[in-house]
Amino acid sequence: MRDTAPHAAGCVIFNATPDGLHILLIFDQYGQWTFPKGHLEAGETSAAAAIREVYEETGIQGELGALVQTIYYDVVKKGRTLRKQVDFFVMHTTQRTVTLQASEGISDYRWVDAATAMTLLSYNQMQAVLTAALAATA
Repeated sequence: MRDTAPHAAGCVIFNATPDGLHILLIFDQYGQWTFPKGHLEAGETSAAAAIREVYEETGIQGELGALVQTIYYDVVKKGRTLRKQVDFFVMHTTQRTVTLQASEGISDYRWVDAATAMTLLSYNQMQAVLTAALAATA
């Protein structure tokens, strides 16, 4: 039986306030600042998974925008290296209250401006994802 490559989706979440545009970052189970994301369920589209995962991980609901970036990286599952695909969308929300999904190891969050987000993002490809999301909202 052939293994299927893991597929996930998530969002760069924007909240516009009178004092500027804020971006939601979460502190994940690996000790890294990143964006909410998670695996697609059977038969689920990337857009539906992104909305569901954002809500599950943060309690945030908002308006889903464009697909802004797809990234790929290797993961090891059962001793096999697979190429994982993650589709990132823009989401706009007026909600500021965040309810973290502690069961997934998400332990903190921050609403930050774009410059701060760029310095906090830990994973290699996340700055490019943020750059694409910012360009899509301009």
